[in-house]
Amino acid sequence: MTQNPTTPTQANRSTRVGFISAKPISNPNFLSGMPYHMSQALQRQGFEIVPICEHPERQPTLTQRLVRRLNWERRRRTPPPLRKLLDHTLPQRARNALLRKVTRRSHTIQTQIDALTDPSTQPDILFGCCISFTLYALHTQLPIVYFSDATSFILRDAYPALSKRGPAHIQTIHDIERTSVDRASAAIFASPVVRDSAIHDLRIDPDRTHVVPMGANVTPDRPELVHAPAPGPTREDCQLLIIAADPIRKRVDLALEATELLRQRGINATLHIVGPGTQRSSTSPAAQPVGRLKLSDPIDRQTHQRLLRDCHIQLLPSLGEAFGIAPIESAHFARPAIVAGAGGLSFVVQHDQTGLVLDPTADATAWAHAIESLIDDPTRYQRLSEAALHRARAELNWDAWGAAVTQIIRDTLADRR
Repeated sequence: MTQNPTTPTQANRSTRVGFISAKPISNPNFLSGMPYHMSQALQRQGFEIVPICEHPERQPTLTQRLVRRLNWERRRRTPPPLRKLLDHTLPQRARNALLRKVTRRSHTIQTQIDALTDPSTQPDILFGCCISFTLYALHTQLPIVYFSDATSFILRDAYPALSKRGPAHIQTIHDIERTSVDRASAAIFASPVVRDSAIHDLRIDPDRTHVVPMGANVTPDRPELVHAPAPGPTREDCQLLIIAADPIRKRVDLALEATELLRQRGINATLHIVGPGTQRSSTSPAAQPVGRLKLSDPIDRQTHQRLLRDCHIQLLPSLGEAFGIAPIESAHFARPAIVAGAGGLSFVVQHDQTGLVLDPTADATAWAHAIESLIDDPTRYQRLSEAALHRARAELNWDAWGAAVTQIIRDTLADRR
């Protein structure tokens, strides 16, 4: 699909998009910032956005706070083996509990949609990101455009929290998603890997599917000041970056071990770690822990931008990744990435074009060798730097995403009419 940002048309301005989200779309931290950036991109295309929020941003009552706290403590204190045992021994209970939960979520959204009876606020079409739990029991005559960066089948294989549940719980999630996606007039996926899973695992009609890659959440304030090729790493100065909210799944320690191997080879390498880090990263001289960064905090955002600008290579040896926005962010600063070929990462980073893609089974020695190969071949690094920036500006950005989704919305409305 060609992705070419366009000027909003009058037709877009007369179209209202009901944007379904579990939390307010004004929150840039929720769901990796996807609803926030998507709503902004559609607004720039000229659409009027009608927020339809499952949990509006309002001060909860004391009772609500207590109930939420108790539920959170219950989930936190229930060990995964016990959850799995309960799923095994009481499969119907696990299934019914999940179905009741998603039905309540659907009814919450249903009530808000039904209340939008005024012609000035009534949506022409519904859109949502990762809303399979919301769509399950939703009844509406409005066309629905569904977007997701993963399927439950990919999440099951990539995320330990889900894989540790029992088969009844997991199968119910599959059934919910299959029902929800079937309600959509058009289904958009962030990468070909996810689209293929939707076709083969969810059995969706291929003709209703589209692939539209996402953009970056952190970009330069002044893109015109970013030039390629960016200054490359040397044996005297090699700054590496890993962004990992989940340090186990994204294998921070593997990246750190590779960095330590580079130091043993006489390369002055440092790994900057955004996220909670690990016990090893808190003591290793090769590590520079940064801690968690919030996109909504101006100081944190400046820190994030500085790291993306100054670190020569981003690493992401993730065991499982639905899409992978972090390497795109480095690309907007003309910095290539080295990633594992898991999930959508081999689509986000094109091997030996905009970065390097290693086998997911590659060990720390292989990662150290890949980094060293770019240090010792400045021409190759420069080529990757230039291609990464070009693709980020042409394709992997939210305006390109908005232009592509705009066409899908137009086609969906035309088909409905």
